[in-house]
Amino acid sequence: MSTYADPSKANVWQDGDAFRAPAGTAIPADIFAASLTGWEAFGGIQAGFVIDRPREVTRLPIFNKQGTYKTRKGQEEPVIRMRPVDMSKATALTLLTGGSITAANGGYRMDEGDEEEFAYIVRVQDGTDWKAYYAEKAELSNRPSETLNEQEIAGWDMEITPLVPDSGGKPLIPFLSSNPLL
Repeated sequence: MSTYADPSKANVWQDGDAFRAPAGTAIPADIFAASLTGWEAFGGIQAGFVIDRPREVTRLPIFNKQGTYKTRKGQEEPVIRMRPVDMSKATALTLLTGGSITAANGGYRMDEGDEEEFAYIVRVQDGTDWKAYYAEKAELSNRPSETLNEQEIAGWDMEITPLVPDSGGKPLIPFLSSNPLL
């Protein structure tokens, strides 16, 4: 079970975790470690996460024949959707997109920034098997709607867009805890 969900703040306990750090933060030596130094953990995340990898595909037909002989594929543009269900520091930082929180009117005012890039890890456990994804640079796609009603867990439906790192390479790197090819 996740050790990052705070039961006093979250209504669900998950077997998945998500983390954020400043953009460009290197992959931890052990991405599946119980704690990741330098990374802020999102509290609980409802029902794991979804990764979409859309890309444009063009089918090239065979001259004078029926069918496709080859396809031309555009670059993948991955998007990760998740719902944090408590107000952890990582959730607040992501919602603020580079903004700040200040004391005001007996509470705390959230002042949103313009945009912010951050490093991102999301991982899920099934028994003893783990799968994780790392993005050296990512950003919040759009400001999320917030759900607060009796039929849903309070939370923010976030879409995180992994970005191509400044050094080049893939925007999203998957990891497994065991090698299925062995």
